[in-house]
Formats: sequence, structure tokens, C-alpha cells
Amino acid sequence: MAYLETAEAMDLHAQAQENEGRTVAFILLGLLLVLAAWAAAVITWGLPGLYIPAVAMVPVCMLTIVRITLG
Repeated sequence: MAYLETAEAMDLHAQAQENEGRTVAFILLGLLLVLAAWAAAVITWGLPGLYIPAVAMVPVCMLTIVRITLG
């Protein structure tokens, strides 16, 4: 009986690690796509393509900082 419980726990742990790895892969893929789009904007529009997305992210960063501060 204990062996079966241990085997089930190991199977659940392996499945959780697989799901976690998939989530990390999706996050990294999304980050890569955002950076590729930003690089394409710089190639297409030059310097404004570099700084306009950064300026557009200022409110998002500010709200994130306020949210972290408030708990």
C-alpha cells in the first residue's frame, strides 16, 4: 500500500514539474516575441521605434510599483 502511495506521489510530482516547465516555456516565448517585435520596430522606424515603446510602458511600471507597495 505504501509503495502505491509513493508511486502516485512521484507521478503527481513529475506531472507538476512538466506543467511548470511548459508554463516557463510559454513565458519565455512571449518575452522573446515582445523583444523581436521591439527589434523590428527599431529596424523599421529607427530611434522612435526604440524609445516610444519604452515610454508607453512607464504607466504600467508605475502601477506595478504602486501595487507592490500597497501589498
